[in-house]
Amino acid sequence: MAQLPAYEQYQPIDYDYVKQLPTGWQLWKIAHAFNLIGSGTTPESGNEKFYINGSINWINTGDLNDGVLESCKNKITKEAFKKHSVLKIYPKGTLLIAMYGATIGKVAVTNIECCTNQACCALSKSKILTNKFTLYWFIANRKNIVNLSYGGGQPNISQDVIKKLKIPVPPLDTQNRIVEYLDKKNNEIDRFIRNKEKLIALLEEERRIIILSNITGGNIDASSKNDWKIIPLRYCCKVIDCKHITPVYVSEGIPIVSPGELKPYSINYSGLRLVSQHDYHEITEGGRKPINGDILYSRNASVGSACFVDGVTDFCMGQDVCLIRSKKFNGRYLEHVLNSDLILRRVESILIGATIRRINISEIKKLNVPFPPIEIQNLICSKIEISTKIIGTAISKAQQEITSIKEYREALITDL
Repeated sequence: MAQLPAYEQYQPIDYDYVKQLPTGWQLWKIAHAFNLIGSGTTPESGNEKFYINGSINWINTGDLNDGVLESCKNKITKEAFKKHSVLKIYPKGTLLIAMYGATIGKVAVTNIECCTNQACCALSKSKILTNKFTLYWFIANRKNIVNLSYGGGQPNISQDVIKKLKIPVPPLDTQNRIVEYLDKKNNEIDRFIRNKEKLIALLEEERRIIILSNITGGNIDASSKNDWKIIPLRYCCKVIDCKHITPVYVSEGIPIVSPGELKPYSINYSGLRLVSQHDYHEITEGGRKPINGDILYSRNASVGSACFVDGVTDFCMGQDVCLIRSKKFNGRYLEHVLNSDLILRRVESILIGATIRRINISEIKKLNVPFPPIEIQNLICSKIEISTKIIGTAISKAQQEITSIKEYREALITDL
């Protein structure tokens, strides 16, 4: 399809980030453009009757993909639906927007009937806007919309904020032409991203194999393995849990790491919540402030992710992040062990919870880990670093290429 031509005439519009529109376009409030606007709720997570063998699609903001949503991770039962009157079944073609959390501003158009949790705003049944055109408009204006959010540690946009937004409304045939062009470009970009993601998956698998071989002694002289032991973590580490900490989040304060921000080998500070100085002192006095050499370990969300604390960092742990501290381990070695398939397969078999999968602190303490002498741990870390350096560089390059192409896509949508 050829590049869409510019319009011959434009009309001035005095509305925030919309300064002009092509002649013939209109500006509508979201509240007036859609006949059905709503949200949902979360049935009690501990009640298995609400989730086991569920048949009703229940969408969370983590499902939203900035595209067409063909399925979702969770389902609820008919009993859960009847018990919660706020839940509604939204038809296919509904547009969903994430109102808060790490995915704030994320969107999707459903190709399934579904209900949602309370963090999703649902827009449906418009006679003047196509769902795909509206989806692309939300993507193009995501930054502007997120800037309207309120709250400190947990910024959010409400249904009222979304309802008051004004959206340009071209004639339907123009909306369809714009969507056709962007769909074609998106398909090309998605193919590029999928190929890069496959490459990353292969590289990460190769890295996992190398790490597993090293921590199980595959690259160590047999005579050096006589002093190896397999012992539970509780015998060689101090495991400190933070499940009872409930800090007050404020707009300024001390960074606090939550489970969703922990990934294997890394902490994603982009979505940090903050605690007040008073709460920080309470956490510090309880021994819950990490120090150099500690391991942070996620008990839910990214369950089983372990991250080595490199250097003294002024932050503390949030709820369901536990701290593993030991003078008997090289912290980097323990990080490799806990992130390896050797441990992750065991963790997967002992998770509890119907919807939010998690691991109890008592089970973490029981995890059996290979425990060679410290000089062997140091040697293993050196071998892993040398063997995986090129792989890490290749993964970083592929990830940067994905980031760049996503930025190009957003710019393309915005410009169009």
